Amino acid sequence: MVVDAHAHIAPRLTGFWKPRRYGRVADEGVERQVLPPSFDPPASPPEVLLGYMDDAGVDRAFLVQHHMYGDQNAAVLEAVRRWPDRFVGFAYLGAFDQDDAADRLERLIAGGMLGLKIEVASTRRLRADFRFDGEREWRVFERLDRLRRPLAVDLIPSPPEDVAALRRLLDAFPQIHLINCHVGGPPKGDWEGRALLASHPRAWVDLAALPFLLGPDEEYPFPSAIRFVRWTVETFGADRVMWGTDYPPTLLRATYRQLLEYVRRRCDFLTEAQLADVLGGTAERLIRSVG
Repeated sequence: MVVDAHAHIAPRLTGFWKPRRYGRVADEGVERQVLPPSFDPPASPPEVLLGYMDDAGVDRAFLVQHHMYGDQNAAVLEAVRRWPDRFVGFAYLGAFDQDDAADRLERLIAGGMLGLKIEVASTRRLRADFRFDGEREWRVFERLDRLRRPLAVDLIPSPPEDVAALRRLLDAFPQIHLINCHVGGPPKGDWEGRALLASHPRAWVDLAALPFLLGPDEEYPFPSAIRFVRWTVETFGADRVMWGTDYPPTLLRATYRQLLEYVRRRCDFLTEAQLADVLGGTAERLIRSVG
């Protein structure tokens, strides 16, 4: 079983990225390339992701969200409904500024979402005073804890205060398990403090986008990312590590197959059992742990 633990779909971009043509978007008055030119108009339909997955031999993907793409809850739920064996969905709550946010989360989970995803940077663009230990946010996490569902967080480029607040959250809510996306987002800022949040016994990490965070000028097979995969497995254990791609923006630098093969073929320090965990076993256990 091979699971991509971090991918995005968006049949239509509705967030900060305003679609132009040939993979280019406008954001805050600046136009740039965020998707391959073949993505025209810029979007990420689930059928295209399935094609890449089938070509590379990937069985399942976690569909995560943030406001660069916009609210894709309906699209993610439809993908989970149409392809229940291929997709797992994570809910999106925008700025966490609605009084019924906890109820919305429960409805989304009842509709088929596995858990909740928060990307701190785009969330704070929507609401600058977002806090993991804020009163409104706490009500959402109380509900997530009662539902016994996981929380995925993208902490790039969060300050140490966010890490401390997440540790308090995990202590307060014993049924929440945490996915630390991008291993906390190395190498900028206090990356190690963010990464080591995954030392908590109820935390995992995903390896999404590491080739582009760690070696933006490197080509396949991404030696800096390979070294960091070793550090991650040695630090947390393969049973807490999940492979992921951050599809589709990462296709600007590599093929989908290369994003898999740098781990599957080039991380030769992994034992057979460790590789099986990283490529899908850990993600499958996370899914089974819900409930």
